[in-house]
Amino acid sequence: MNGQSSSTLKPMLHFGWFVGHGFGVQGWGTPGYSLGYDWKKPALYQEAVRAFEQSGLDLFIIEDSLTVPDTYGGTAEVSLAHASFAPKHDPLALVPYLLSATEHLGIVPTVSASFYPPFTAARLLATLQHFSEGQLGWNVVTSGSDLAAQNYGLDQQIEHDLRYEKAEEFVDVVRRLWRSWEPGAVLEDVEAGVFADHSKVHPINHEGDFFKVRGPLNTAPLPEEPVLVQAGASPRGKAFAGGHADVAIALARGADGMKSYRDSIRAEAAKAGRNPDDVKVLFVLKPTIVGSTAEAEELRAQRRELTQRDIDSQLNSISYLSVIDFKQFDLDAPLPELSTNSNQGTLEHFAKAAPPGSTLRQILQARSGGAGDSIIGTVGEIADYLESTGSEVGGDGFLFSGFVDPVTVHGVLDKLTPELRRRGLLRKSYGNGGFRQNLLDF
Repeated sequence: MNGQSSSTLKPMLHFGWFVGHGFGVQGWGTPGYSLGYDWKKPALYQEAVRAFEQSGLDLFIIEDSLTVPDTYGGTAEVSLAHASFAPKHDPLALVPYLLSATEHLGIVPTVSASFYPPFTAARLLATLQHFSEGQLGWNVVTSGSDLAAQNYGLDQQIEHDLRYEKAEEFVDVVRRLWRSWEPGAVLEDVEAGVFADHSKVHPINHEGDFFKVRGPLNTAPLPEEPVLVQAGASPRGKAFAGGHADVAIALARGADGMKSYRDSIRAEAAKAGRNPDDVKVLFVLKPTIVGSTAEAEELRAQRRELTQRDIDSQLNSISYLSVIDFKQFDLDAPLPELSTNSNQGTLEHFAKAAPPGSTLRQILQARSGGAGDSIIGTVGEIADYLESTGSEVGGDGFLFSGFVDPVTVHGVLDKLTPELRRRGLLRKSYGNGGFRQNLLDF
């Protein structure tokens, strides 16, 4: 039974956690890393998801990537020195361990529509959904890395918008495979000696531009399909998210940027014949909680100073995500106008962290001081921001971003959760309907 009365449902927000380092090194470069946990084993993540569920979060998204980046300066030196994007394990293998530690939290591994065969994806996810009893999601991505493409027999990734065409077909095939067993196909009639009715199990015989799949799926039919999560930021990506996603996740700058993004996703959902309220739009936010305003200013100054010493690590990240070698640019010259076949929204978000005409160094300084998806403040200040921004944007909620080491997780949730609940912004309990219904509760 949901612990919220109908009078308090409207202002509530959905919250989740996004681990941008995936099933990879957690807490590297922070004091918490010295605690001695093993990021390669499930226990660290199990403890984190227990904390997420106790705090009333709705979902946990596990990023993934498929390469050791060497775009920056043509070498993997910085990537490996900073444990940035590598090493990393496959998140699908982690999912059963997380399900065993939780009952309500949505567990969302990343699946690449660019490289997974749809039959393999459908079969894996169907199996995990049966394990989960309604907790599973799938974060569908269109991998933009040429390096990853080269691990799958390609010289480079296909064109940006064409990747979304492929993803459209991928999702369609996966869903058709899940639906290749009609309701009532499984009879389990012991007396008649009939387990399933063959007339209700059908090949899909799909032949498209990217995939050829006969079907039917050979797993047990699903009582409910996993929740689809998507992070489209380009015009084509937004159309894909609006047309298919149950949850759209985004980076956006300020309440105006968030509102504009949410409105665009809802418009795409309506254009696709969907109810816009069925798509929950969550904005990624990296909160750092401090004890006072003075401490916040001191931390911002420290981060600006660190930016000067840690430039290679930051530029290595944006180089990998954009497939542009940022080592070629003068730090103290205006950043030229750039375009990419990779993560267009990420590149745009990076470039707009500072005013037009800013130098690369100024962009990095603006980001370190709390621009974009990073926020530093007291518990009250961050709760004020979440409440006022959520209200101004119109919903639907936020995804906290960060490592899943104990220092990071408890440093945010132990302080912030009680205040969010006091304000009626965060659920106090879950219903009995599973992940999908939790999203639709408000």
